[in-house]
Amino acid sequence: MKASPVDSVIRPGASGWDFWKIPNNADPVCESMPSSKTLGSAPHLLLALPTRSLLAVPVWISPQGDPNELADLELSSRHVLKKNAEAHGIPILEKDGRSLVLAVSSIDDERASDYYSKASTFEFPARLWDPDVEDVLVWREWGELCFGLYRDKNCVYFACSGEISVGVPFCGLVTRTAMRLRSEGVILRMPARLRLIGDFSFEDRSALRDTLRLDLEHTEVAPPPHLPSTYTNPVPPSAKMAMEKRTYWQKFRFFGVGGIAFYTLILLFVSGDLLVRRIQLSRVSAELHSIKESASEAQKLVSEWKEFRSAVDPVAFAIDQLAAVAAEIPSEQVRLTQYSFDSGRFTIAGEAADVAQAYDYFERVKKVPLLQDYDWTSRQPQLVGRNKVRFEMEGIRPDAKTSEE
Repeated sequence: MKASPVDSVIRPGASGWDFWKIPNNADPVCESMPSSKTLGSAPHLLLALPTRSLLAVPVWISPQGDPNELADLELSSRHVLKKNAEAHGIPILEKDGRSLVLAVSSIDDERASDYYSKASTFEFPARLWDPDVEDVLVWREWGELCFGLYRDKNCVYFACSGEISVGVPFCGLVTRTAMRLRSEGVILRMPARLRLIGDFSFEDRSALRDTLRLDLEHTEVAPPPHLPSTYTNPVPPSAKMAMEKRTYWQKFRFFGVGGIAFYTLILLFVSGDLLVRRIQLSRVSAELHSIKESASEAQKLVSEWKEFRSAVDPVAFAIDQLAAVAAEIPSEQVRLTQYSFDSGRFTIAGEAADVAQAYDYFERVKKVPLLQDYDWTSRQPQLVGRNKVRFEMEGIRPDAKTSEE
């Protein structure tokens, strides 16, 4: 995977963890191990997993295949891949139609488990050393000797020996590993240069030099992490679960915050709309209060007018209305049979020779000037005999009282 902007590194040391700060424009600084709370606030923390929790196997695969998938298949076929562990293939080189990859997998380690949920990137320690021109690097992690073999500055194998002192067993392990890798074509020759990193005594250095017959260089103080351009990211099973859980909660918080913000906006909008309506209601209430007295006077005048209208308004005289309605009878074939008036509402019924005369009479009544204030409706004329239809119409004035009133 592409390298992320790592700003801090936790790496196994000779007797514990080493914590390095990686500033953008300054040299890395080794600091005291921070608290879990401080590490939790580190945005880009790289955790170098203990070598003893890692498995490394160099394999040759087809260059057309996916390195991770083929590495996983190769380790599974050799029955060395632990349960729930995943293999990661690190491309090293291509030669003679084959690709050399370093298959790496990791298992849970109790020493590193506290940092799984805080790390954003994972790597193995052998890849964080700069081999320069050395073929073999040797260092200690919690007192145990670890070593890595390199080809053209690329790590092709690493392991934790389990030994705590430099002696024949450790030297024999390094020699046998180098011979095996040479026979497999992983390295082209036996190692010629070795570098010790950390606190090693003169006797340890002499034993390695004399037994392995290598040019030896000693770096007493562990150098800062050498960050690669890409990361292997061999995530342990528990760390993968922690990362998935963290990703889930990040998404949950994101959508939760988004939902809260959305509903907050809705609440603000509703509150603003309610405030505007309250202001408008207060304004209307104030206007209503200001015209209340005038409205009462006007209502009083309207009531008085309604009481006296029947006595002073010709339109309200029933006899005048009847005369106006009778004046519109078109011929002797049309006659009125009923006329009633009550509180601004009157009904006219009659008979005509045919339907056309009934409708003609209805249109005439609607145009009477005295009755222009009325809203007219008529029913369908009914045939009641030969050359005789019965019609009925009703006029209602806007101020007429309803049955409820």
